[in-house]
Amino acid sequence: MANKKIDVHSHYFPPAYNEMLDWRGLEELDGGFPRPEWNEEIQLAGMEELGVTYSVLSISSPHLHMGVPAEAVEVARASNEYGAELVSKYPQQFGVLASLPLPEVEASVKEVVYCRDELGVDGFALLTNSRGVYLGDPRLDPVMEELNKGECVVLIHPTQPAAVPEDVTEQLPYPLMEFFFDTTRTVVNLILNRTLQKYPKIRFVIPHAGAFLPVLSDRLIPMSDMFFPEGDVDIKASLAGLYYDLGGMSMPKQYDNLRQMVPDEHILYGSDTPFTPLSLCVQLAEDMDQKLDDRMKQLVYEENPRVLFPKAEKSN
Repeated sequence: MANKKIDVHSHYFPPAYNEMLDWRGLEELDGGFPRPEWNEEIQLAGMEELGVTYSVLSISSPHLHMGVPAEAVEVARASNEYGAELVSKYPQQFGVLASLPLPEVEASVKEVVYCRDELGVDGFALLTNSRGVYLGDPRLDPVMEELNKGECVVLIHPTQPAAVPEDVTEQLPYPLMEFFFDTTRTVVNLILNRTLQKYPKIRFVIPHAGAFLPVLSDRLIPMSDMFFPEGDVDIKASLAGLYYDLGGMSMPKQYDNLRQMVPDEHILYGSDTPFTPLSLCVQLAEDMDQKLDDRMKQLVYEENPRVLFPKAEKSN
């Protein structure tokens, strides 16, 4: 890969998280996807093949809260400390986004403070919903307030929706379609519940080129005037103010639609390794290289992510 990249959407498996999955016998995740193998050597080798100089690591789905609050708090803390240690070991290669034991609000606020002030993490990775509580729910406002206070970067990642038809999910693993539905639902929830207005200093990153939002925006934007005639909710401006990564199969249709919705300065590179196999990541990166012109390569691969993750300036 000729183009050097900063990868804002790459996943890892801290030991405490892996042990939690092992204890539950979860070798298949999210309705049928095999749990990928991960370690720091695999991560570094994949980065070299993709031309990635700096990876921002986060836990993906399933959620670390599986119904036992104390376990979720413990796994979140152990995972975040492992991530911080990994960054200390590889400061020029890795950044980390901390996880929270949502929907445990009080514990999550404490974890935000600890990770931000003591561990110095690069931001936070929050799932679209936590045991059915979606981002944008007013119950999560104390967490949002703390994230806003720190002007934190928050990567949103999809997970199993709160409710799906059982006969459908038996045939379709959640990442095939449901992840996109849940991402879209969560962002709309953040907008309509005015979470983005109340906490404007949080810099949200939306995965997978915005899921269905670039297409659905043609339907959503006119509804600003219809449902909010007082003008206090601007869906067009809200969507344009978010950041979006290109993880997954975003070329060419999603990318073209996304650019009609957001400024070029808000588009970021993401590989989605190791859930997207490395061989496919290489092909997708080649497709991206062919699609992006020189200016967009510079923005998407380097300049835009450095605005959110200034520590990446140290990457080679």
